[in-house]
Amino acid sequence: MKILHVISSLELGGAQRLLADLLPIMAEQHDVFLLVNVNVDNEFTSKLENAGVHIISMNQPNFYSVANVWKIVRVMKEVDMDVVHVHLFPTVYWTALASLFVSVRLIFTEHSTSNKRRGKWYFRPVERFMYGRYDRIVSISSAVQEALVVWLKAQYDDPRFMVVNNGVDLLRFQPHKESAAIESERNLVMVSRFVPSKDHQTVIRAMLDIPADVHLYFIGDGETMKECQELVKQLSLEKRIHFLGKQEDIKPWLSKAYLGIQSSKWEGFGLTAVEMMAAGLPVIASDVDGLKQVVEGAGGLFESGNSKTLATIVCKMLNDHDLYKEIQQRCILRAKQFDIHKTCETYLTCYKKLLQ
Repeated sequence: MKILHVISSLELGGAQRLLADLLPIMAEQHDVFLLVNVNVDNEFTSKLENAGVHIISMNQPNFYSVANVWKIVRVMKEVDMDVVHVHLFPTVYWTALASLFVSVRLIFTEHSTSNKRRGKWYFRPVERFMYGRYDRIVSISSAVQEALVVWLKAQYDDPRFMVVNNGVDLLRFQPHKESAAIESERNLVMVSRFVPSKDHQTVIRAMLDIPADVHLYFIGDGETMKECQELVKQLSLEKRIHFLGKQEDIKPWLSKAYLGIQSSKWEGFGLTAVEMMAAGLPVIASDVDGLKQVVEGAGGLFESGNSKTLATIVCKMLNDHDLYKEIQQRCILRAKQFDIHKTCETYLTCYKKLLQ
């Protein structure tokens, strides 16, 4: 098969990380292309190019320009694709419009339970039209599908809708300390972009109720970082909370961590939580839909926005080594349910059915 994936950018993010793991596996047996607005030089790009994925740049830095439609049309006409698989906004709009001019089998993957467009009534008819252009609408979790069906006022039995859980490369994230907790490394880590959907502030406030020898490391950058840094200063936590910025390889930092935290206001799936669990870290996460289903029954859950509950769970795991090891083992086992090879196999089966 000739498979084209379309996404605005390979800048570091959950959807981009999924493609960086997924497409090399697809490329082992199929001809795989990736269309982006602008190419970037990072770990994701190198990994895809080394795996034989053909990256095509539209050389269009404005993600929101309607000119993207004609550029996508041109690529789809030049390369006779069997399937076009789209990710994220606004690419979902531009590719839907491009399909008015090119006959192609379209798939879209919804990556979040919420976005800025939902709740604004005037977007619903637009989105019903745009999503209506797709032959399959995949959600990365059941919570994501539920929210999307409600928003679009779609039928629950619509055969176009399906759930394909995200996966991670389990070989890349090997457990680093299964046997026992290491007291000298009482570090907490949260790997997440600083964007409105993530709740770094709650983790920052929780540090006031966590022993003074415990340090917190934030990996990621984004629009809300400055306000989080200001909050750290207001609470006089500068010596204990560290902003590491964007890190292309998070494995070394996971190996130095004692606990992983994923604090979100809303979430589609929780790919980082799976990566932390696969690396052998017990994970404590917000009880929001999407993320909750990934962590529940394995790691710890706290009410979203409740810093006191988060601090209580952290302290319990710091002080009870038996509890730590029990949760650690549960998290390792849970991560094995989200193998990227299973995700790839499900997508390829979906493509083949569309072409029958």
